[in-house]
Amino acid sequence: MSTVSHLWIGELPTARAGRFFHRSDNNSGCENVVIGPDRPTVSMTSALVLIGGVSALYVVQFRNYLLFHGLVEVFSILVAFSVFILSWHAIEDIESPFIAVMGVSYLFIGGVDLLHTLAYKGMGVFPEAGADLPTQLWIFGRYVEAWSLLGAALLGFVAARRTSVDVQWDERTLSFLAAAYALVVGIGLSTVFVFDVFPTTYVEGSGLTSFKISSEYGIVGLLAITLALLYGFRERFATRVYQLLAASIVLTMGAELAFTFYVDVYGISNAVGHFFKMGSFYLVYLAVVKTGIRDPQKTLYREIARREAETRKFKRAADYSGHAIMITDAEGTIQYVNQSWEEMTGYSAAEATGRNPHILSSGEHDDRFYEEFWGTIQNGEVWEGEIINERKNGERFVISQTAAPIVDDDEEIQHFVAVNDDITEQKAYEAELENDLQRSVTQLQVLGRVLRHNIRNEMSVIIGNAETIAEDASDDVAQRASVIVDEGNRVLEHAEKQREIVELLLEPSNRRPLSLAEVIESVSEELQRRHPEAAIAVEEFEDVQVRTLPEIEQALTEVVENAIVHSDREHPAVTIAVWSVDGRVEVRVEDDGPGIPAAEQRVISEDADISALLHSSGMGLWLVDQIVAKSGGVLHFDDADPRGSVVTLALPRASAEKKHVVSPPR
Repeated sequence: MSTVSHLWIGELPTARAGRFFHRSDNNSGCENVVIGPDRPTVSMTSALVLIGGVSALYVVQFRNYLLFHGLVEVFSILVAFSVFILSWHAIEDIESPFIAVMGVSYLFIGGVDLLHTLAYKGMGVFPEAGADLPTQLWIFGRYVEAWSLLGAALLGFVAARRTSVDVQWDERTLSFLAAAYALVVGIGLSTVFVFDVFPTTYVEGSGLTSFKISSEYGIVGLLAITLALLYGFRERFATRVYQLLAASIVLTMGAELAFTFYVDVYGISNAVGHFFKMGSFYLVYLAVVKTGIRDPQKTLYREIARREAETRKFKRAADYSGHAIMITDAEGTIQYVNQSWEEMTGYSAAEATGRNPHILSSGEHDDRFYEEFWGTIQNGEVWEGEIINERKNGERFVISQTAAPIVDDDEEIQHFVAVNDDITEQKAYEAELENDLQRSVTQLQVLGRVLRHNIRNEMSVIIGNAETIAEDASDDVAQRASVIVDEGNRVLEHAEKQREIVELLLEPSNRRPLSLAEVIESVSEELQRRHPEAAIAVEEFEDVQVRTLPEIEQALTEVVENAIVHSDREHPAVTIAVWSVDGRVEVRVEDDGPGIPAAEQRVISEDADISALLHSSGMGLWLVDQIVAKSGGVLHFDDADPRGSVVTLALPRASAEKKHVVSPPR
């Protein structure tokens, strides 16, 4: 049986504060790892050894200061080299940029401190150098340490605040960083040993120079900034590690202040500074070396606990989202499904994990469908659509899916995530509505045809009798019979308009590019033939392509003919003009008639009533408005000067290219 591990962090009734222990539940087969509050514990033996060592060094510095100095510096150097070695070999497990930079820098800090130790007065390695050389090396080493800590803290602070800033700490990165340190430190040491241009730091008989003292204060300032930055992303460290690092920096600041007071390199102020330095490096040892070497398991479990807590948060969010969520790897193998996905498909997470989403295939979609799907998300794009799948029990269902890639910092696809909604019931309801709608439309079309057929037949009888009466009756009766004939013809016109409207609404055609010159030429020639008494003028314009319904010719015919038949002049005049405005084409029809009544103009607005729609030209205007709207255009009216109306059909161009068009006269 596989073992499931669980982690808790915090106070538990069964956990002792500050302790790490393992508890096995033999009945459940689960292993529980409990980490209590992370508090530093120091055994009595360790405390006695520490106190004894410090006391011994205190006595030694009175008897043999050179030995005291050597012991303190060697301890610091060993810690520095240990920090570097641990960081270099554990680079794959280090996520903190602060620790990574700190690890590399301590190799060079330890190296400079080694030179400082060898150059110290009395060591005999550089007998002619005097006390200035070790002091120069000391201040140079502290500058390297201070700037390194500041840079590491700044990088860590930025990385904590901006997740997009994420340096990959690998051997190549550390090698590049080490090379940069070697270059900088090499240049610095050359100013001391080769070119002899490093400022003087100590003068025999008078003590420290102003450069050395001001440098110590500057280093303290850099460390203070580092401490503030470190506080800003303290949550990225274990509590104890942060406390030890902060205390180490404080002791380093104390050491630098102590080193501003001594006159003799063997003086008490110098000794206090070295005690502080030793304490600082000991805290670094506790924070990095001891934690990394003696407590790796505890650190590992803390990281596992943190990541598992994040996983639990994601799982809760996914389960509460109400959507079925599936995550696959870059090859399409299922890595994770949430509870909603399990309920929707009938497959458990254990059954689905490691398999391909093809387990849900219903066979309804061909290879081309899936090629388009995978091609879209593998190109880094989002795919949205509907898929007919099959549950574990063989039942088919429909989902609305949004699928997208998950990429790393290098924009490389690592996973795919699919968010699904079961819309089976919705699709069934829509299909039922569609069927009902289709049945109602077959019925309406049949009813309309029967009604128009009956109207034509019955009105033909009425009109025929009225015409007979008009021929045989007296003038007064004949005039009344003529009115019956005219109104009967209007009823037939309304019936025909009703047919055109129904066809437009139920069987709309698609938009396509049309030559506007051909449309206007066809309309003007046909209407001129029907109404020879009218003067139809077309202003010259350069042909343009419009993307519109073919019925736009019918709409233009309706507008022009309406202007002719409702004119109060013996010879109606109608002008057609065309020009381009902001990527669209406007067709302007201007007449010199009595104008379109306001009630009829309202047919293109939502507040039109039935009387306006059924008035003489109301149905025709409504039909024109519908055709223009379905063509992606706009219909509007204006008054002509000095009289008449202007009807404008604004239509979309078929392309964005500009063409010169003759504007209408103003």
